[in-house]
Amino acid sequence: MLYQRVAALHGAASRPSPISQLREATAAAHLSVEHVFADFMAAPGPYLTPFLAAQLTALTALRAHCARPAIEEDGEILDDLIQDLSNDLRGKVIPVLPVGRALDPEAVSYLTLGSRLGTEVIRRHLVHTGIRVPSAFGAGPPSLAWQAFRARINALEGEPAALDTVIQDACRGFSLFRAAAYLHGFDRPERTS
Repeated sequence: MLYQRVAALHGAASRPSPISQLREATAAAHLSVEHVFADFMAAPGPYLTPFLAAQLTALTALRAHCARPAIEEDGEILDDLIQDLSNDLRGKVIPVLPVGRALDPEAVSYLTLGSRLGTEVIRRHLVHTGIRVPSAFGAGPPSLAWQAFRARINALEGEPAALDTVIQDACRGFSLFRAAAYLHGFDRPERTS
């Protein structure tokens, strides 16, 4: 009872930070993407090329859905990822997803930086399994860009509509990764158990 009274007096202190709200609100969408790529994580060898192709399709769609990056560095990270994936796939023609409504630039930054952080986890997994590491997984994690992003999102404290837009558009962005996964053969009914 005392905790509830103190929390009521300090309402803002009891609420999670905007970055925590973003993570929590997009967790299910994020996990659904991890689920569709579970075959790759379980046995990366036979799925490496389709995984790279799906990532290229998704990131290219993400770029097409963002008229302007939140900040130039985030746009450069996205462009570098796309270029590295293109190089890894040696010019293979990759199908594209249709472009819909534009995504909030901060949602695109969230997905771009999250993808870049995720490549470090995948790189370690590939090294552990003895598989050649593609150049798309070679760059280090964007820790300074991630810190700057966190600060920008936390600055949305008291702006629930702006934060809600980022959350909704991040979830829409995760759906691009799921669509790309399906397009490249992941999580088809005949492959699930």
